[in-house]
Amino acid sequence: MADQLQINKIFCRGGLDTSRDVLAQGEQSPGSATMLVNYEASTTGGYRRISGFDNSYGTVTGAGATLGVAVVSGIKDGILACRKPTSGYNYLHYWDVASSAWVAVTSAGTPTMTGVGKVRFTGCNYGARKVVLTDGINPAASYDGTTYIQVTDSAAPTAPRYAADFSNHMFLAGDPAHPTILYFSAPLSVTDFAPAKGGGEINVGFPIVAIKPFRDALYIFGTNEIKAIRGTSSADFVVSGITHDLGCLATDSVIEIGGDLLFLSQDGLRPISGTSNIGDVELETVSKDIQSILTDVVLDIDVDGISAVVIRKKSQFRLFFAASDTQGVIGGIRKHPEGFSFEFGQLLGIEATCASSGYIGPIEYVIHGTQDGKVHRQEIGNSFDGLDIFSVYQTPYLYMENPELRKTFYKVSTYLRSEGDNEIILAVVYDYEDNTVINPTNYSMNTKGVAAYFNEATYNSTAVWSGNPSPVHTTNIEGSGMSISFKYVTNSTDASHSIQGIVLTYGVGDLR
Repeated sequence: MADQLQINKIFCRGGLDTSRDVLAQGEQSPGSATMLVNYEASTTGGYRRISGFDNSYGTVTGAGATLGVAVVSGIKDGILACRKPTSGYNYLHYWDVASSAWVAVTSAGTPTMTGVGKVRFTGCNYGARKVVLTDGINPAASYDGTTYIQVTDSAAPTAPRYAADFSNHMFLAGDPAHPTILYFSAPLSVTDFAPAKGGGEINVGFPIVAIKPFRDALYIFGTNEIKAIRGTSSADFVVSGITHDLGCLATDSVIEIGGDLLFLSQDGLRPISGTSNIGDVELETVSKDIQSILTDVVLDIDVDGISAVVIRKKSQFRLFFAASDTQGVIGGIRKHPEGFSFEFGQLLGIEATCASSGYIGPIEYVIHGTQDGKVHRQEIGNSFDGLDIFSVYQTPYLYMENPELRKTFYKVSTYLRSEGDNEIILAVVYDYEDNTVINPTNYSMNTKGVAAYFNEATYNSTAVWSGNPSPVHTTNIEGSGMSISFKYVTNSTDASHSIQGIVLTYGVGDLR
């Protein structure tokens, strides 16, 4: 009897999912991914291969790793970086656009970078824009684009790791000599911590690993406990407990995104809104789909090396595990018919010792530092500073409702949104990679040029007015099996592309 042809439509959404069994994922989440490396949840639908980065800012003067970077509006040209000096004490630098070079900032006092693993920047504006630098070795320091000043008030900590601007006070914490103490300055001051002026200190009862303001509270994180401070001054600051059962494992995993505060806990990424409402369904981690990956990270790496950056225009964050292994996690918020949810993927190939993002005027800058003292700008170009970008998206195993019924597969149509010339390798894998099953040779898909739109193209001699914004690439395939999975792979400096949907044509045979 001739096979009856049928089609199966797959909408590419859901992100990486390593939490489901193969049967449930293939039926309930066919558009999710079993592998998703260097793809992001696209703002135009589907999965988009991420853009590259380049060495826009050269190498910071000094020795060793880049210890900190910051994008700060209104302070010099907006890009700051720290690196151990080869001599002297000037470790802070700003990028001078006019000369395309790093310029050292004259440092007050005698700060040392010996023992410093990371320099953190915290912005504030008490009548003038400033950044506060903390590193856990030296006194905190402020810089306003002209003057570098150490915070040497007798009531201030001598070596804080963390800083936060909350209720017009500068809060400092993480001094190794006083790990449970949270210090706060006088109102509208960075350097004055005198109690007579409104400064003070609070013993929260556990070693502090991170502090972060969010809405009307300053959250204080320990590794197994979280508290919050509310109020406006030393007269009415009130400390309340949030949870005694979990905490934050990595200082720089605390990020604000999508109207919430996320942090890496023992079992994955948690939202502070859910944590502060015990018994609420939001208490569950937002990263259940990749919990096995994050659990391995907690066990296998030094979490102090984790860095994170938010890309606001994409409602996305990137978590870099450690500079030495170039791995990480990418998370983005996707809108779907049921509402909004996070979708995740894996990062590979970005070495980051520190990272930052921010707007300078209308333009968002995303930067990271490296082990060899360089500062790169992300979301630029189609390579990792000249190196190929490896990417892979693999679908779940699709069995079209019956995992015991053999199907004959004829063609697959891939709906692409191309941003230029691409060559994408398509691999077809049958029956859960059973080594007794023969899979066909890999197929190659090629796109030429980029689509242009009436409201985006410029009318001149170089404008491109042709191209399909969502070209359909049909690939005739061969073979049969109980189930099928598609794997899309690139390793090149080609332009980015989005895989938006897949339509599979197949025939149903008899039960065998």
